[in-house]
Order: sequence, then C-alpha cells, then structure tokens
Amino acid sequence: MKLQQQLHAVLVACVLGVPLVGCGSGSGDDASANEVSAEKAVTALVQTSTGSNLAGAEISILGQSFVTDASGNAQFNVKIPQSAKTVVVSFKKTGFITQAVELKVEELAQLSANLLPIKQTLTVAAIEDAQVIQAAFLNAQISIPAGAFVLPNGQPATGAVKVEFTPWDIQSSDLNAMPANGVAVDSKGNPAILISAGMMTATFTNAAGQKLQLKQGVTADIQMDLPLNSINNQAMTVGTSIPMWYFDAAKGKWVEEGTPGTVVASPLSATGLAVQATVSHFSTWNWDFKFENPGSVNVKCKSANNYVPCHITAAVELKDGSGLTKTNSIPAEGVDIVNMPTEGTIHWTAKDTTGTLIGSVTSQLPNDKTVVIDLGIPATNNKVQCTLEDGSAVECSGEFTALVGVEYKAAEFTAPKEGVRVLTGLKSNNDKLVWSAQTAIALEGDQWVRYVGAAVSTSKSDVKIVLKDKEVVASDKGLSFYVQCTSGDDYNTGNLNINNPDLVGKPCEIEVSLWMADSNDSSEHKLHFNTVYGEQKLIRLPNQYAGFKWMDEGKINSLYLQGRMLQGTYCGSRGREGFKRSEQPLIMISLWGGNTPVDNDGYFCNVPT
Repeated sequence: MKLQQQLHAVLVACVLGVPLVGCGSGSGDDASANEVSAEKAVTALVQTSTGSNLAGAEISILGQSFVTDASGNAQFNVKIPQSAKTVVVSFKKTGFITQAVELKVEELAQLSANLLPIKQTLTVAAIEDAQVIQAAFLNAQISIPAGAFVLPNGQPATGAVKVEFTPWDIQSSDLNAMPANGVAVDSKGNPAILISAGMMTATFTNAAGQKLQLKQGVTADIQMDLPLNSINNQAMTVGTSIPMWYFDAAKGKWVEEGTPGTVVASPLSATGLAVQATVSHFSTWNWDFKFENPGSVNVKCKSANNYVPCHITAAVELKDGSGLTKTNSIPAEGVDIVNMPTEGTIHWTAKDTTGTLIGSVTSQLPNDKTVVIDLGIPATNNKVQCTLEDGSAVECSGEFTALVGVEYKAAEFTAPKEGVRVLTGLKSNNDKLVWSAQTAIALEGDQWVRYVGAAVSTSKSDVKIVLKDKEVVASDKGLSFYVQCTSGDDYNTGNLNINNPDLVGKPCEIEVSLWMADSNDSSEHKLHFNTVYGEQKLIRLPNQYAGFKWMDEGKINSLYLQGRMLQGTYCGSRGREGFKRSEQPLIMISLWGGNTPVDNDGYFCNVPT
C-alpha cells in the first residue's frame, strides 16, 4: 500500500514492441454475423486494482461471455470472424467499474485486467431538481441543472435515482485499473497516449434499473481535487487548460471531446488546486495530457530458471512525482515496452498465467533497460472475507501489515462479498498478519459513514473480518443557494433582463468569497463555479461552510459573489449578509459592460493573465 500511494497517475499505451492494445485498425465488431469464424483458445486473469484475484468476473468478446473461477482465472475458446483484425474485450463485475480494451486478434491468447471497486453509492431523491452531488473523496462534485436527465427513450427522468460515484485517486493503486491502459483517440482522430490529472466515474440508475443520461444540449459541471503541482514536468497553475476525454467502453478507448477542463483555485485541496470541466454526458471522464517519450524497457518473467508467460503491472514514478501505470500480459520471450520515460523509477509486479506464482522488482531508468521478474510461491496466501456484526457478508477494502526484518510493511486488498484470495511476498518474521478493513461509505442522515474492523491471522489461514464499528467520514452540511447571472439593476421591481442576445446561452463564471468568523481562520476563502447566463444554478458549498455564525449555523461571517462573462467584458457583484440554511435564496448578479474589460469591486473581473 505504501508503495502504491507514492505512485501518481496514468498510462502507457501501444507500448509493447509487439502489436498492442489500441494500435490496430478495423474492429471485429464490424464483421458480418454470417462470416466463417475460427476458434481461438484464451486464458485470462482478472484482479482487483490492489492485485487480488477476482472470482466471478465476466469477460465478454463479440457477444460471447465467460466467467472467472474462484482463483480469478478463466480458460475458454472464443469464435472470431476470420476477417477480424481487432476485437474489444470487456471485463465486468457487480460493484466494480467496467474495464474494456481493444486488442489485436493475435494477442487474445493471454488476457489480464484489473478492476476498481465503486467507491460511493448514494440516492438522489428528485433527479429533476437542480442540485450539487458531492462525493466524500477528493472534494469531488457534480453540479446539474433542473430537468437535466432523460430515460433511454428520451422522456424526462424524475424521482429517486441511484448514483454510483467514484473519484479516482491518481496517487494510489486506483490507476492500476486505468481503462484501456490509457489508449485514446484525439479530437482529430489520431491515436494518443494519456497521463492523467484527475478522473471521475458516475452512473445514474432509476428504480426500474434504467441508465439515465443528460438530455441533448444540457451540460453538467464536474470538479475534484488536483493533488499534484506538476504533471509530466508541466507546472499546474490556476488557469491551466487540460484536454477532456471520456471512456468509450464499446470502442475500448478514450475519446477526446468537448471544451477542455481548467485548473481552478480550491482552499480545500492539499495543493490549493482543483480541476473543473463541463460535460455533455456521463461515463468515466479524465483530465489528461498526451504522453510521448522515447524510452524503452525489455521485460520478461522467469520461474524455476525458465522464462514463462505472465501478467505484469508497471507503476512508473517520474522525476516530478507524477507517474503512469501499465498492466498487460506478456509472452515467455518477453517484450520491449516503448514510450517509457528516459528517467524514472519503475515498480514491477507480476503473476504467472494461473495467478498463483508472484514476483516483484524495482528498476531505474535510464540504467535498467532489461528487467527479469522472478516468480515464486507467495509468502502469504489468505482467503479474506468481511461481514457486518449481524453476520451478513459485505464488500470491503483495506490492508494488512507484517513484520519484515525490523519494520512493518503493508499490502492492500479489495474483497467482494464472497471473499477474495490475497497473495503477497511479505515474509513475516513471526507468521502474524494484522488486518484492517472498511466498507464503502454510505449516507446515513446527513453523515457519510463506513463500518470498520480488524482481525489477526497467520500467513496461510482464512481470515474473516467483522466490521462492527461505525466511522463518520464526512458530514453533508454545506450551505446552499441559487445564483443567476442577469443584466439590469432594478431589484425593487424585479425588472431584470435575461434576454441579452450577446449573453444568452453563454457561460457565466462565478466567484464566491467567504470570510470566516473564526479566530483560527481570518483569511478570505474563494470558490469558483460555472453557470449559464439567465439560468438559475444551485451552488452547494463544501461541508465546512455550513452556515452563518450570527445565525448559529456555522462559521461564515460574510459572503460576496462576483460574476464574469466573455473574458471580463461583462462583470457584476452582489453581497449577502446572511440567510438560514433552509432558505436556499436566489442571488442575482447583475452584469455590466459590453465593450472593454471592466473592474467591478475586485480582481476577478479583470481579464485573466
């Protein structure tokens, strides 16, 4: 776990010296159903993002489905049309984010994939309302306007909806499950390789099990923390533009689309930065730069002095602390992995094709151009399952520690309800492993909670972890209000003009300034949001901005809003002394200007530098 947390984000694609994921052309999905097919023998291993073999995962190829056994393995024959050059392989399991990848037909003999568990599930009572949906991780949020979603038949969606919301942590093992290994197609149709500055998955499902999507022409805003000040040696500062990509599971690739995202200021983030974007539909979205480098490494696996085929994960740490992760299956003769950095540290882990022999090694670039990973019998081999206090089985994640030499070392695991087999190379001095685990978080009242527990085992015994202690992760108490950008200034009569042809339908940037009535925090806090001119948008502040001090609902002393459009040629501001949490008032910002940039009571209205 500690090793993975030092690694930062995403991808190498088309990286092998042999033909690889996403590098071919012509999909087998386009082949005629009546065409003569040939059978191809396939072996596959599916793991969690933390490296535990995953039973019951479904593998689909050209409409044919197969399921992994208790060890996460599958062996099957698949029918492929003779003219097919590539096929899309998908990997899915309930409770995990679906993975898919495009492969050349000759690469199908040996498959592997890592799946990331869904981190948070919540219920929205009325999806037709304008609202902000917040995650308990990375300060991630989704802002949607009223009437935003439709059913598959195009009819308006209303009522309660389940939201599965996963902000990906690019500083952890999450990126071991990077969809399609980051293989992408840019806006001009050219192949690309990605390195991530942030990633978010969200799905919306109604009570009938129907997947909802944004109505055509409607957009939503997404935002999450940016934990790094540099991505691939490119400094991240407020205003930095980052291309946006969504994952197309049908193609097994990332696709560049829409307006680029932006780095914005955020007092909640450890770096003071967040990434923000406007999106037209929901799947998995990624703030990504293209990644192109001239380095290469030859890698192969060995067992009992014989080279063997294996499944590898290469976690690369770049000089600036950012990084990329690549997973793949390689033949016994090994491969040349290209598009690697010329300098950096690579942490390699591998398993044989049965998933029972493991190995790991660390290499340094530019020195180590050849890497051999020795595979052997795991030092720890445990079947792990979590239950609640009443005995019901639940999905969980966590870590275990072992005394190795003179220090304690840790390893991560993720377990579905039926449990999981955890294999590692940690050689405990005293054959004692200490386990800790927790459920995914859930909303109880106005608190996000999870259940936690611990257990002790030997290196080879089964482990049952009872999760009986409730832990509050975050409260859902942020102050909320509506904001609307308008023209005109007659607040007494309500004669506000929202039909300015220069502004209708265009984005309006909002800056919310907060002064706190707290002796330990006298600074001004600034938060940024986007809305559309003339439309009412619900602004929901993060949890620590619960309400106004003089109303005994929080620590806010005063609140001030500024609006800006068309690079500052239209600007305006509005202040509010205070209001109750239950009010959710509408605050209108009247914008003035039209010819040249104006400065209206603050620097926000100036043209950005």
